[in-house]
Amino acid sequence: MPVRRESTSRSLSRVLLALTIGLTFTLLFAVAAAGAVSARSASALPCIGTATGAPWSLKGQKGTTYTILGEGGASCALGAKWLRRISASHGTTSPKGWTCLATSGVGECQVKGGGIFEFSPKLKK
Repeated sequence: MPVRRESTSRSLSRVLLALTIGLTFTLLFAVAAAGAVSARSASALPCIGTATGAPWSLKGQKGTTYTILGEGGASCALGAKWLRRISASHGTTSPKGWTCLATSGVGECQVKGGGIFEFSPKLKK
């Protein structure tokens, strides 16, 4: 009996279907984990904002304004409140329960449970 081979497009379709199912479950897990962050330390929705921090210099530009991104339930308000201290101390100062890492102008803070807020210089176009 001859061996029957699947067409390349059918094989590719099966691989894409498997990847789609895997990504769907990954996203569902991520959403569930984001909900586990305590309401006291974070809000439920991602956010983007601006705040003033330590002076920075990047790509021929200088300033003190940063863009803040809160993900996984992290609050931009908390990031804005702490930005000046975190950016000036290069991450050695952080809100209670948070771990921060910062270099000149760029940084990230994480809380156990998945909340993250990041900051970077607000560049002019």
